[in-house]
Amino acid sequence: MIRSATLAVLIAAVCSACVMAPNYRGGRTPVEQGGQRVASLETALADALIQIEKLKARDGGSALSAMPPDAQTGACYARMLLPPKFIDREATRVVKESSEKLEMQPAKTEWREEKVVVSEAYTQLKVVPATYKWVEEKTQVLPARVRQELVSEAEYETVTEKILSKPAESVWRPGRGAVEKIDEDSGEILNLVEVPAKYRRVERQVLKRPAVYRRVVEPAVFETVKKRVIDKPEHTVEVKVPATTKTVRVQHVVEPAKVKRIKVPAVYERYSYREKIADETLVWRQILCKRDASEARIRNVQRALNERGFDAGYADGILGKRTRTAIHSFQQEKGLATGRLSVETLDALDVAAP
Repeated sequence: MIRSATLAVLIAAVCSACVMAPNYRGGRTPVEQGGQRVASLETALADALIQIEKLKARDGGSALSAMPPDAQTGACYARMLLPPKFIDREATRVVKESSEKLEMQPAKTEWREEKVVVSEAYTQLKVVPATYKWVEEKTQVLPARVRQELVSEAEYETVTEKILSKPAESVWRPGRGAVEKIDEDSGEILNLVEVPAKYRRVERQVLKRPAVYRRVVEPAVFETVKKRVIDKPEHTVEVKVPATTKTVRVQHVVEPAKVKRIKVPAVYERYSYREKIADETLVWRQILCKRDASEARIRNVQRALNERGFDAGYADGILGKRTRTAIHSFQQEKGLATGRLSVETLDALDVAAP
């Protein structure tokens, strides 16, 4: 029954994709039309697969029987929670709408050679420097002067003179005399004594006959020298300077710049997403019986979980809380039924089942 329904869904999806494929029109090229048909077929096929999965999930999601189907003697079973099922889908979406862009086409130019004036003609004032010449000139080197010439030297004689060395003075001396007084400190009698002046003899030179001079006149001294003098003084003259030109390359516009409109096609991208096709449900799964949960097997389970990055703790062979949490995380990641240590979990961990 499920196989026939699946085949019917698949045929209907393919036929609908063929009917919905757009026909070629003037606005689309055959390549674009073919690409859209392929995209429509892919979408239809993905929808058909989703419907098939939903039918499977709906068939498996019927009421759970009181006993596990196809139960084997000596095996242990338990109701476990099967996580929801998802399917990976791909679709196309517009990243950027089609538009127009304006492209500026630059002007077309060419180079030509032309003569251009560098400087205009003008009148310039030119300074003519002064010119010089050499002339001979009699120049006074030394001026005339009058000097005194010695005829006879002066004569001197030595004379001796008496010069006062120490003037006369009056002093009080012990003893009696014409004028007396008593020393108040010692009570001694003092008399006034006159001390005569002292003289000394010195020799000095005295002019006997002065020197005789005569007046001598010396004439001025002249010499002939060459002297540089101005012949023509500095002056200005007008000079006409002609215009100067040069040949240069000049860029001329042959065709002016213009704006060109360019159509920019739309940009699409493929993206992936997950679509839920079945809710979580209770299912029967074969589990590890208590008699088979030996320490060695539990250690193997713990080691396998640790190797895959699920922290089961130290491999002590005890199915504790930490190990149960690691088992639950592993089952969720692999899409397995959760709740107990099932045989399918042992198979996924490559641990030998009983």
